[in-house]
Amino acid sequence: MKGWIVLLLLALVLASGPASAHRMFVGQRINVETYAVFDDGSPAQNASVKVYRMNATTGLFELFEEDRADSAGGYSMSLPGKGTGSWLFEVSAGGHKEEFFVAISDERPDPSKAGAAALAALPIALFAWRRRVKR
Repeated sequence: MKGWIVLLLLALVLASGPASAHRMFVGQRINVETYAVFDDGSPAQNASVKVYRMNATTGLFELFEEDRADSAGGYSMSLPGKGTGSWLFEVSAGGHKEEFFVAISDERPDPSKAGAAALAALPIALFAWRRRVKR
């Protein structure tokens, strides 16, 4: 009986055709949406918006785009390509100027570092749990 089962399984494996597979690609587009308001809550209408991208070779920020915010103080843009890099957004209106910085990396995080951090936190979590259970 065992011989028939093995023979049947062997026949099924040999009779099966080549495996067919296909690939999947995932793209990304990063949209940045900002808004600017004054400290009294009023929108910074038509504020000047300058977007700078860091030059990887020189380490200096270079003007990438210059535009204006809408009547509600809002501004949005899609970063080119994967959006990776270091970006500086400068918004100015009414004699005021604010900046914010965004860094986007396409490098994958190192899971070994995350595991090490979790292991380091484990004794603290166990200690806190034991104290809670004793009460």
